[in-house]
Order: sequence, then structure tokens, then C-alpha cells
Amino acid sequence: MTALQEASPYRKRCASSSIYLSEAFETEQQEWNTSIVIDIYPQTPSLSNAAMKATSKILGFRNFADNWDSYGAEKPSESAIVNALSFIRVIDAHGIPVYFVAPGPNGEIVVELRKGNYEAEVYFNADNSNEVLIYEGDACISEGALDHLLPQILELF
Repeated sequence: MTALQEASPYRKRCASSSIYLSEAFETEQQEWNTSIVIDIYPQTPSLSNAAMKATSKILGFRNFADNWDSYGAEKPSESAIVNALSFIRVIDAHGIPVYFVAPGPNGEIVVELRKGNYEAEVYFNADNSNEVLIYEGDACISEGALDHLLPQILELF
């Protein structure tokens, strides 16, 4: 950790970066001193253009309100958004492009993948669960949770 000024024990994380704003109350001077603390982490791989577009679209779902579709849909849940974003980072690291992302009526996020005759629909539900459907043509060849079907996704796509 590198400090530009003396760091205090009180830290607030700024956004999602690794830069912290530290505030210390100096009792003798009766004023706040502010310093910046920068945590050094190994650089994470950057996202592909397709993953960045999908990520941006999903982040935009945070602005949706209940009834966003005028049919009573729930706004996308934060857990669904976070889980979908994590999944996109994983598949992007394996060179798998995202075909489509969309919110669902129950607060879920769906991420679709396509390659040749294969398609996968990965649902990230509001209750923190997930479901994967993998199709070959019109036939569903696999259905289950992501932790069981991720190896098949990585193999097929």
C-alpha cells in the first residue's frame, strides 16, 4: 500500500476503484485532514469490446424502475446484475463472446451465447440462483445450474 500522506485508520472506498479516501480528525488542530491511499493490485485483464458493450448494457439496467415494461415487471435485482457481470468476465477470459443480454420480468438478467448450432441462455435470478439452458438447434440438450454446466459452456462456445 502506498500513501501520499499519512493514512488514518478510517478509510472510505471510492466507487469500485482501488483508490481510497482517508479522513483523520486532528484533535489538536480541530480540523479534518484528507489523504489518498492507493492499493496496488495485479492488473486484471481488460474486457473485449463485446463484453464491454454487454457490461455497459447490464449496468444500465440499474436505472430501471419497477414496471419498466408497463406490464408490472420488477426492476433487475442487484444480485442478478452482479452475478451476470461476473459471468461475463469469466467467459470473456475464455474468448467467448456475449450474443445478447436482457432484463426479465422477475428481476432476473439473461445472458445469451451463440456459436454455430449451439445456444445457451443463462438466467441470473433475483434470489441469487441461476439456471442454464443449452440448445443444439431447437433441442434443449442440457439444463441446470451454472456451477454444473460451466465446463460444458466453456467446451461448446
